[in-house]
Amino acid sequence: MKQFLGWPPPAWTEVVITWDKMLTSELHDVNEIQEWVNTIPGSGRFHLHGWKSTEGFAYRFEDPKDAIIFAMRWS
Repeated sequence: MKQFLGWPPPAWTEVVITWDKMLTSELHDVNEIQEWVNTIPGSGRFHLHGWKSTEGFAYRFEDPKDAIIFAMRWS
């Protein structure tokens, strides 16, 4: 997928990964997540932003199907 650097439209689907989840699970490595989302083929773009500034990461997806695949893998 391609990362969208502007602020995404509100209709994009959000998936949040909290720091608590990342710190309590060996399966949630920040670098792995970013590499995965950058290399997986997807039908839309994604946006990454801090969630409530310091509580985790909010990934927003242009195509809801991409958000579902992401959530199934990382949430």
